[in-house]
Amino acid sequence: MIEEQGQVVALDGEYVWIQTMRQGACNTCQARAGCGQKILGKLSEGRASQVRVRNTLDLTVGDFVRIGIAERALLNASLMVYLLPIICMLVGAIFAQVFFKEADSVSALAGVAGLSIGLFIVKKLSFHFACNPAYHPQLLSKLG
Repeated sequence: MIEEQGQVVALDGEYVWIQTMRQGACNTCQARAGCGQKILGKLSEGRASQVRVRNTLDLTVGDFVRIGIAERALLNASLMVYLLPIICMLVGAIFAQVFFKEADSVSALAGVAGLSIGLFIVKKLSFHFACNPAYHPQLLSKLG
């Protein structure tokens, strides 16, 4: 479970909005020296982000909480978003190279087409991830 601390900033029916500063995972990760997330965090100058979470702990605005998301869910979503479009691009380019051996421009266009198809598939599959509660952050505990 990847955990982060935050503060409740708004109530929204049966949900709460939690404001977090993305730093918890970076402090415990062994790859932090070469990680792109650390660079993105520096570029955003430590700005907070807000996450909508189901209010299972009867929270009020101002409460400090610990939220988390399953590591497997994050890994699956990351693979879908980053790896699937690249695989589709490579399949398109290789397919074109096999059938049009002399035309590099056709391979390039087929690669772009494969990338576009991969991004389209990601968009369609993202609905599945958005509707599946296993991929949503969860309230773990109220702090203080």
